[in-house]
Order: sequence, then structure tokens, then C-alpha cells
Amino acid sequence: MPKGIRKIHFSFGEKNITRFGGMYLIHKFCQKIKLKWYLQRYVEFHQYHQSYQASELILIILYSIIVGILRIDTTRPLQYNGVFQKLMGIKRYPDPTAIRRFLHRLPPRVIRQIVKVHNLLQQKLFFIQCPKTSVIFDIDPTVVTVYGKQQRSKVGYAPKKRGRKCYSVFLCFESNHQEFWLGSLQSGNISPVKIALRFLKDCIAKLPKSIRRIRIRADAAFFSGAFIEPIDEEGIGYTIEVQITNPMKSRFQIIKYSSYREGWEVGEFYYLPTSTRYKWKRMHRFVIERRPLPEDPEEKTQLKLFEMKGYGYRVVITNLPLKPRHVWNFHNQRARGSELNIRELKYNYPLSKVPTQSYTANIAYLQILTFAFNIVNWFKRLCLSGKFRYSTLQKIRQDLLVIPARLVRSGQKNILQLPIGYPYQKLFKQTEKEIEHMKEF
Repeated sequence: MPKGIRKIHFSFGEKNITRFGGMYLIHKFCQKIKLKWYLQRYVEFHQYHQSYQASELILIILYSIIVGILRIDTTRPLQYNGVFQKLMGIKRYPDPTAIRRFLHRLPPRVIRQIVKVHNLLQQKLFFIQCPKTSVIFDIDPTVVTVYGKQQRSKVGYAPKKRGRKCYSVFLCFESNHQEFWLGSLQSGNISPVKIALRFLKDCIAKLPKSIRRIRIRADAAFFSGAFIEPIDEEGIGYTIEVQITNPMKSRFQIIKYSSYREGWEVGEFYYLPTSTRYKWKRMHRFVIERRPLPEDPEEKTQLKLFEMKGYGYRVVITNLPLKPRHVWNFHNQRARGSELNIRELKYNYPLSKVPTQSYTANIAYLQILTFAFNIVNWFKRLCLSGKFRYSTLQKIRQDLLVIPARLVRSGQKNILQLPIGYPYQKLFKQTEKEIEHMKEF
């Protein structure tokens, strides 16, 4: 039987090792899109008596998020990661207090400048590989529970943490590329309808002039005549889930259904909704989906359907000139769009980790976080191949970014030494080649 090593001597003198060897690829991609140059040019924020430029601190936060450091307080291990510091071009990594202080000092003017850089790069990258004349926006609010005295956090609708203070985060994703498009941090008790029109107008304002057709998908939080009828008049296509009312239920049994799939059925009816807050001006088209209820009570709960006489129902309001089955095919794509993206932001990005008690600082962090989401999204779309193009960030971290490595100098070359048994060598080399061949911006 082979014997193991009985005694190991150790020292603490190594400076050029890292567990994030694959971040070289992200760093090279960011160089190719000239991210630091754009930040230096457009973000005007001078820190007196500080060791870091604003552009460096923004990049530090972006990279920390991408490698999986989900809280500012846990960035400390990067202070003794020599390779990470050399990639960044800094002498030492800032401690968590310096990062948090930087976020606190950012005024709204500078946050807008960071967003401007994000938008400029998005405009340049959006049409690469796939020219478009239409977009589909998936719009969703989500709740972020807080556990301290964060400014403007309020008790709102938080189904999993009832009675706790929270923020409402309004998010818009462009469905074709699964890109983050716009985000807004609001008090937890705000009604989605109150800001919905303004939020959508901001989304549309970002669109290139070549886009001629806009369609949106949204959940029942946006079911209001105050939102729907104005966008109808603008010629924007939509499917929006409906909060089912008693007058609406009376129609479920008399409309004609047609077969959809696996025992599901679809139908349609026209109806003038009533509301105490808004007087609807005309009748609208509603498309209904019904399915037999499963016997398992737990499965019933997960489906979140309106139940009546052995069936579960879902209803959308729409102005799309499609047959009912195609309306539902279109609307159900939302589950693979915004819902998955929000889950990704909460579990693989730190959307649910509110970093400070300052409302403005938390807005800044949200904008940097969503910037990181798009950097990874652009990297996947433009540089990765096969299944990795559609992978979660956690999968990409596990297989591509979190790799032990050593940076050495040999002759006139810097060499990043990776493990001999690394199973994705071919992918790593191919990705590096794809980045190399990218056009600079």
C-alpha cells in the first residue's frame, strides 16, 4: 500500500497564487470592451486622499460579485490574492470598510454616470450576432427583505416573510438576449401600478431607433387600466396576468374551450373590467387557460391557480392578434425569462443581500450588481459555446472561473499556470481565442 506524506513544511511567502484563475477570461473580456476606459471617461468622482480611483473601485465590486463574493464583508480573502490584484492593476485590495464608504459617498449624479456607461456598452453589444427590429420586455417586481434599519424600507407584500420590512425591486429583462434592461429600487409598500408607466417609458427610452415593435409580458401586479389602456393606445403589444374577480368567474363556465396540451384547454372572452380606482374605457380581450387539478395538495399549492369545480384557471389580458393557444405559448415564455433571471439574481448574485443602511448607496449597489449580470451575459453570448452559453453563473464559476492558478514570469512573458488535470482545457483555450478575435469598442 502506498504511503502518504508524513510531514509537510509550510511557509506564507507566496504572492502569485489564486483560486480564481478563470477570472483572467472575464478580465480579458472587460479589457476588450474597454470597460475601464469607459468608466474613467464618464464617471467623474474624485476621492481626495484615497488610494483608488472610482473606476478601480467599481471594477473591484463588479469582479467580486462575479467570482461569488456575495457580501461586502466577505471580500477580505481577496486582500491576499496576488493574482487578482495584478489583474486589476492595483497594489493592494481595499478592505470592506473602504468599499462600503465608497458606496456611501456616491451621489445620484455619479450613479447616473455608471448607468450611462452600462447603457453605452449595451447599445454597442446588443446587436452583435443578432440584428433586431423588435423586442420583448419581461417586467416583474420582486421583494427583497431587509433585517436592519435601511432607509425607505417599509412593510409591504412579502409572502415568505410577512410583516418584515422590505424593498421592492422593479426589473425589466429583454427576452431575446435575456439581458437586464432596467431596474429601480423602491420602498416595500409601493404599488407597482403607481410607477409602472414611468418605468416602461424609461425602458423604451433606452431602445435604439431601429426597434419598431415592442411587446411586454407582466404578472398580475400590473393588471390595471391605468397601465394597460395607455400602452394599448401607444400600439404596444402585451400579455398581462389578471387578478380574477367574481364578475369574471361567471364567464368561465359558458365560454367555449379548445384543446391545448396534456389535458389543458384554452378559450377567450371580451369583458369590461370594473375598478374603484380606475374607470376602464372599453372592453378588452381576455384569454383563459384551464387544466384539471392534480390530486396532490402540495402540487396544487405550487401551481398557484384559481380553483373552481375541479379545474385550475389562469387568465391574461392581451391585445395580440393571436389564437388563444399561441397567446399562452407566448406568455409562458416569461417563466424562462424574467422569473429565472430574478432567481439567478437572488441566488447567484447578491440581489437579496442589502449591503448598507443608506438608500442611495443601495441604489448604487443595485446598478453595479445588474451591470455585473450583463457583463456575464455578454461574455456567455459572445465568447462561450455549447451548453455553457446558457449556463447559470454558478455553473460558470464552478467549471471556468474558480480554478487554482499561479502567475509566473518566464523571460518576457507572464504565464498563468493552471492545473494539469483541469477537465475544461479545450473550452478555456477556445474562450480565450473568441475574446482575442472580438472587435474592440
